[in-house]
Amino acid sequence: MTFHEGSRDVVRLAWARRLGLPDLSFSDDGGRLLGCRDSAGELVAVELFGQLALCGPTPLVEAGADLPDDDLLAGGALLRLVGAGAHGLRSGVLGFADYLPLDQPGTEPEISRAAPEAIELEMRCPPDDAASAQISRREHRFTLMLDDGPAACAAYAEFEGLLADLGVLVAPVHRHHGLGKFIAAVAIHEALAEGLIVQVNVASHQIAGLRLADGLGITPSGRIASVGLAHGP
Repeated sequence: MTFHEGSRDVVRLAWARRLGLPDLSFSDDGGRLLGCRDSAGELVAVELFGQLALCGPTPLVEAGADLPDDDLLAGGALLRLVGAGAHGLRSGVLGFADYLPLDQPGTEPEISRAAPEAIELEMRCPPDDAASAQISRREHRFTLMLDDGPAACAAYAEFEGLLADLGVLVAPVHRHHGLGKFIAAVAIHEALAEGLIVQVNVASHQIAGLRLADGLGITPSGRIASVGLAHGP
């Protein structure tokens, strides 16, 4: 799937703002970006289209300024930099989409946009899966309803007013039947119609999530790793 150059610029702008960097920080010919914010509650490394930014409290950013990209993005280097106060290590793959072919279903599915159905679906799923997808915390929800209740949900939250950060959750009994891909496509089309670019942030160990993104034609375009600071630097 083609991802337009203008869309890349929008992604870069959204992430620059999220990280507290100047709007035009990310660029094709730019080097490593260092964002120092002493009030930050985490140390984060983000790679977009081959360019890395390291952001967090000044002493930690300066200490990690010359560490290899892969070490930072794997998370181990972040843990070492933060030390005993580190918690909540997360690492993931970022992908983006600005177009998705329309595939109309043969029958009209029942889709709920209300919160109770999304919450009920979370209760049907393993806690780790529900915590990762965070569908009930995202303001735009699309839950596929079957005879036995909510089967799958795709939800997105607006990210800096420019991106639609997407999460997908499927009830265990309904997995491996294409429902995740179907409901994700519904949410993606809604987000694109609102003028947003779709973003997925899939944990590096979530094989199913990576396969779903690939099935939707969303190719990896970046990586992210972050570590929370329990007591500051």
